[in-house]
Amino acid sequence: MAEYDILIKNGLIVDGTGDDPYKGEIALKSNRIAVVSEEPIGGDVAQEIDASGQAVSPGFIDVHNHGDLSILYYPKAEGFVRQGITTFVGGQCGDSMGPFGDYIGLPWIHGDIYSEIAPKMYVKDWLQPRDIFNERHVEVYGWEIDWRDLSEFHKKVETTGISPNMVPMVGHGDVRSLVMGPEFQRTATPDEIEKMAKETEKAMAEGCVGVTVGRDYDPGIWASWDELLACAKAAAKYGGIYASHSLRTGHRKPRRPGEFPPVKINGVLEALNIGREAKMPVQVSHMGVLYDVVPNDNLDMMKTAIKSTLQLIDDANDEGIEADFDTIPHHLTGGIGTSPWLVHSLRPWLSITGSPEQLAKALGMPDLREEIKSSIWDGKHYGLNPNINKKWASGKMIVECSEKSYLEKTIAQLAIEKGVSELDALFDVLRADPHTKVERRGDDDWVKLEFYKHQNAMVGVDTFAVDEKRQSRTDPPSYPNQNSYGGFPCYLRRTVRETGVMSIQEAIRKITSSPARKFRLADRGTLKEGYYGDITIWDPETITDNGNQIEPRQYPTGINYVLVNGSLVVDNNTHTGALPGKVLYRK
Repeated sequence: MAEYDILIKNGLIVDGTGDDPYKGEIALKSNRIAVVSEEPIGGDVAQEIDASGQAVSPGFIDVHNHGDLSILYYPKAEGFVRQGITTFVGGQCGDSMGPFGDYIGLPWIHGDIYSEIAPKMYVKDWLQPRDIFNERHVEVYGWEIDWRDLSEFHKKVETTGISPNMVPMVGHGDVRSLVMGPEFQRTATPDEIEKMAKETEKAMAEGCVGVTVGRDYDPGIWASWDELLACAKAAAKYGGIYASHSLRTGHRKPRRPGEFPPVKINGVLEALNIGREAKMPVQVSHMGVLYDVVPNDNLDMMKTAIKSTLQLIDDANDEGIEADFDTIPHHLTGGIGTSPWLVHSLRPWLSITGSPEQLAKALGMPDLREEIKSSIWDGKHYGLNPNINKKWASGKMIVECSEKSYLEKTIAQLAIEKGVSELDALFDVLRADPHTKVERRGDDDWVKLEFYKHQNAMVGVDTFAVDEKRQSRTDPPSYPNQNSYGGFPCYLRRTVRETGVMSIQEAIRKITSSPARKFRLADRGTLKEGYYGDITIWDPETITDNGNQIEPRQYPTGINYVLVNGSLVVDNNTHTGALPGKVLYRK
């Protein structure tokens, strides 16, 4: 019998601590690291991996992820492990896979089912009756969502098997929905708040590492300070973490003229105040510039806004609040899903007409065009609302269209050329070619780099566990975001190879040992003897995210080997089919 299961040799060891890299070898036995050495490791080995020219680092830890919502459908999580992610922290934005009562709140991963069983023109409802939802779910997937609490869900995950490790957080939104049901669009009573605190405490006792909130969404936007604090304190009893998708856009539903978004800085201050009052660590999700600079091409003003934003985190830590934040790699297309089709900007009317061709034909009706414009200016369609996004027509460039004169132009440019309103220009483009494709353009990547450089920065791709075939069942389909496949390679490509704003050891520290520290992951995040064998082997010279806005579903280059708990999950850039991941319960 071999002394070691796997020997990794000839690699550049970037151990996750932030210390200088060095050439060395790593031997694994069972699910742990047995030896880390700068000298050759002797003994019999079952399998050798030659890491010549490659970096050997701890597996990447994604601190803001929605993989728990899709992991039962994609247990291999190919989009994650093939970009080097060995552990993800789920249950984010207030949305976890429970606790569920007679209603289920999963509008993101199950958008198709929601549209089929409860079609809405503008915004999907947050909750659906469990029995109605499951009837369609069984037709599509062959099984029911039959669990009630998170402990039952986690047992199902463990029975199914998963490739990466999953860190569970309980979503405040699901706790609120369990207690209040469909009547969540109001302030909770003291009795209801007490029940929410007890449900949060129950989830913590079941092994969750903290509680998350989604303050721009149903139902979290309706929560009072007392409610948030009560749930936070319940989690704090168990040493829990408070992760906040803070108020910054306001309710992502119809917003009429004169209804203004919240002051963004107040949302982060709310999260930090929770940490102060509940005496618990805080993780701020999707951190970005909290001050509006108009126009935002004034670099001096933007730099001041960035500095002032990050000062909030520094001040909190100076005070003794353990405050960190995460940011999304692809700065132009961050978020869960994406679509290259321009017709999706008129999604409510596409759902009525049934196809891009039928909508294009209907746009020939002058009275319908006026009705659509009236609805848009009334703020009914959050996805296209000039009241809150005055530059909507200049943000995307036409890249595919049968009318060649439209190529490499924005809707705003075409409106000027045609002498028509921007909405009429949009209608005209879709009339000419309902399958027109667009992509965002921008040059503010330097802003993202400024956030990466901060000592408390971490990375969260904010997407689902999927494979390269995932798409919605709509016509045309929407796709997972680029980050679903290449967020971490994008981060390393930009920070280390292309810009050099960070050393390789600092860039790796922020996605390995720092997240492990924050989320209390024992024996992970560092290449150290006795630690779990979560390892990513990657090429600093070739690591590249290959997805783009037109076709994001492409796996990266340069992630050559990934081990989870000592098992090889990615071998020569190919998924082995192994499912060695674990649910990493709170210790």
